[in-house]
Amino acid sequence: MKSYFVKMFTLFMLIALSLTTACSSEPVEVPQGGDNELVSSTNTPPAEELLGEEPSPVEQAVTELSDQPYASPLNSFQITLPKGWNCSEIGEFQVNCHSPDQSAELQAMITATGYELVQEAFLSFTHAELVHAYTEIKEYVEIEQLEREGYLTVAASWREGDVHWQGDDIFIRTGGTIFHLQTRAKQEVNDIYSDLFTEVAESVDVFPSEIIGAQLYINRKTHIAQDIFFEVNVPTAWSKYVDTATVEKTIIEGFLSPDMRASVQIAVFRHGVLIKQSLKAEKTLEIMRALYGYDLRVSHDKALTDGRERLEWYASNKNINGISYFDSYANSLYIFSIIWEESTSEIYLPLLEEIAASFSRE
Repeated sequence: MKSYFVKMFTLFMLIALSLTTACSSEPVEVPQGGDNELVSSTNTPPAEELLGEEPSPVEQAVTELSDQPYASPLNSFQITLPKGWNCSEIGEFQVNCHSPDQSAELQAMITATGYELVQEAFLSFTHAELVHAYTEIKEYVEIEQLEREGYLTVAASWREGDVHWQGDDIFIRTGGTIFHLQTRAKQEVNDIYSDLFTEVAESVDVFPSEIIGAQLYINRKTHIAQDIFFEVNVPTAWSKYVDTATVEKTIIEGFLSPDMRASVQIAVFRHGVLIKQSLKAEKTLEIMRALYGYDLRVSHDKALTDGRERLEWYASNKNINGISYFDSYANSLYIFSIIWEESTSEIYLPLLEEIAASFSRE
């Protein structure tokens, strides 16, 4: 039941911030309009004070928006991008752009969530994405946060190497989607781009009906299990938690869906001596029942060709289903589980099976 996931989330959620690096693919044709330039500075002095002054190279580079909006490949969103910027699509749900002089950047992406999340789940999504984006960033400081129903903007500053940046993360919930716009500029020229970025944000249109049935939580990150036994791809929008207290000698890492109705969990038990075959299955069930309830019942057990064993199970008191894969290596035992509430099987089971299929041994 949901209370199980709420409890795990409350006790063990690990708050940290993390940086993604966008990669580019095929170039995107950004429609070109006239040659007029627009200096977008909130601190632009009156024209009479500018007489005799030459505009800076950055001021000269800042342009107006393109004449035509950009539409994502599946037409799940439209956005009007800055004229003359270099843009590239990342798959079907993301576009990245940067100014010709590399002093400013933006990234627009959309995520299918399966159904419209309530505000609490929406904010959990945004938190996890911000954690993923800024964990390894230096000197991250939140400047301002604006929240309303289905909407969140976070303004912040940070440092990458010797460069100081300032920018906004804007999240918009529409139907079963969340649109995320990241804008940033070097701190010394942030004011020059401020109005331009505002116009970009105001141009956004989202069409959730166009991606009904699309892959859920498409943005993934690779997680390496404790002791580097294996790696698996998990959604960036799922919150991570760590539990070292529930089971003795066992480290539990989990990733929880924003609505707390599905989870990916990895338990690593360190025995101290070589784990014999006779102990492996017995210890696995002991750990699973400590985590999911002593009423847990295994409905199917299958040995896999790679040496793992696969268990399908159900715990009625917590109203959760799961599939667990386990194996031992020297003096350690690992259990990799996907878990979902019975009522969310149609939404989450295909996604969880994708995650399970991404399993790869080191």
